Amino acid sequence: MDRVRFLELLVSRLLRTGVMVSGLLMVMGLGLLWATGDASCPSGVLSVGWVLFGDPFLEPSHVLFLGFFILIGTPLLRIVASATAHLVERDLVFALLNVSVLLILVVSFVLGVG
Repeated sequence: MDRVRFLELLVSRLLRTGVMVSGLLMVMGLGLLWATGDASCPSGVLSVGWVLFGDPFLEPSHVLFLGFFILIGTPLLRIVASATAHLVERDLVFALLNVSVLLILVVSFVLGVG
């Protein structure tokens, strides 16, 4: 029972931290937008590389998009943590379900579906 409680606390901290970090980045991006007045936004397909290493990095749009990516990635990390915990507990049915959901999400992100 202690392992289950530990997993619940880990997942709740992971979700809480992800939301707080993404919120902080979005507020910071909005502050940069207000301070610089730079409302430019890239056109075309956005890549993860552009968000992480765009030039210059501290443009408001970069910081805002990074916050959105972290917000989207937080539930994915929760699924990975749950799958890992189920594997440790040797609960293969739920581990397989978590991995299946993760694969569906990753494929849909790569293909741009949904």
